[in-house]
Amino acid sequence: MFMSSDEGGAARRAITSGDWFEAASPIARQPRGLVPGIDVRRLPEGTVLVVETHNSRYRIVMTGRGSHATIQGGPYFQEETDVRIEGSALAGSLLKVGWIAVGLFMEVTSDDKRVVTSRVRSIVVEPAPVFSDSDIAGSAA
Repeated sequence: MFMSSDEGGAARRAITSGDWFEAASPIARQPRGLVPGIDVRRLPEGTVLVVETHNSRYRIVMTGRGSHATIQGGPYFQEETDVRIEGSALAGSLLKVGWIAVGLFMEVTSDDKRVVTSRVRSIVVEPAPVFSDSDIAGSAA
C-alpha cells in the first residue's frame, strides 16, 4: 500500500477536527447531518449513513446488530450487500474499531472479503425512522 507524505497530518486533522468524541456520540444526541466521525456500533437499526470517500460514495443502513449493516456503492458493492463495519484505519494495523472517521480509510468485511476504501471525505447521518403505535401493523386504531 502506498502512503502519502501527509499520513500523520491526516490523522491529526481527523482526530482534532472539532470536538470529535462529542460529535460522534450517537445515542446521546442522535446526530444528523454532517459529522466528523461516528461509532456505528451505537447507532439504532435503520440509521442511514452516506459516506463519501475520495473515490466513491456508499450508502450504509445499520441493521441493528452491532456493526452489521448493508452497504451499496463503490466498485465492490454494486448491489446492496450485508457487511460488518470493522472500523477506520490510518494505515497498516492501526484500526479504530467500530468507527468511521473523516480522513481515515473505512474497512468493511463481507463474507471472507475485506475491503479498504479510499480516505473518507464526509459522513452524513440520516436518523432511523421513528414509528408511532399507529404506524405498526396490527395496532388497534
